[in-house]
Amino acid sequence: MSLVAHQLSLQAGTRTLVNALDLALEPGEVLGILGANGAGKSTLLMVLAGLARPASGRVTLDGQPVADLPPLTRAQHIGLLPQGDEGGFFGSVADFVTLGRYPFGHAPGDLVPQLATWELTDLARRPLGTLSGGEHQRARLAQLAVQAPRIALLDEPLTHLDPAHQARLLAWARSEAEAGHAIALTLHDPNWAASHCDHLLFLYGDGRWQRGRPAELLTPDALEALYGLGSATLWRLQNRPVQPV
Repeated sequence: MSLVAHQLSLQAGTRTLVNALDLALEPGEVLGILGANGAGKSTLLMVLAGLARPASGRVTLDGQPVADLPPLTRAQHIGLLPQGDEGGFFGSVADFVTLGRYPFGHAPGDLVPQLATWELTDLARRPLGTLSGGEHQRARLAQLAVQAPRIALLDEPLTHLDPAHQARLLAWARSEAEAGHAIALTLHDPNWAASHCDHLLFLYGDGRWQRGRPAELLTPDALEALYGLGSATLWRLQNRPVQPV
């Protein structure tokens, strides 16, 4: 199952964020999307999920226009983790995670494995609203995992997670790809992008974009062009050979 953007253009007001983007998200791939704040990353994921209309172009799922599919049909194949949720859910963590199976009209069966994967077992009976930011984010990730979409679109999924859980999330993304699913996620850390993504998409926020492998795109000069002066410093430090003591 492939998700394809055909000559996609995105706008914010009169500003063109992305122009004439051709992109295919294929089974077995982890795509990292990088760009400065306001470059169009979240908008792109919303359009790919069929929840927003592009300025021009179209998105297809196995040849069918995504925007024309019934919402439940889309949700049976495409999962979206937005940057945040509106809140207002008053049930338990387990109840919240169970909502991931809503598009299929039946209960998820045994939630124990997913609760364990995201370290939520001891929190399952807690009201969702009592969780910390990181715990809440893990509950959102568990809900997406229970949905088991063939294509998962994650907008800044590392938000609020500590380094161990960031690593666990990225390992999950890789395991999903190895199972034949397609993953696209927005990131800001070039080191995570280099170590966990098969391809990267750079969005410059002025219509320009680049797609390629991490080794091709992740250079100090390219990162400064993407984020601005001084932004490549961490990349240089992180990738400098360790000197023996």
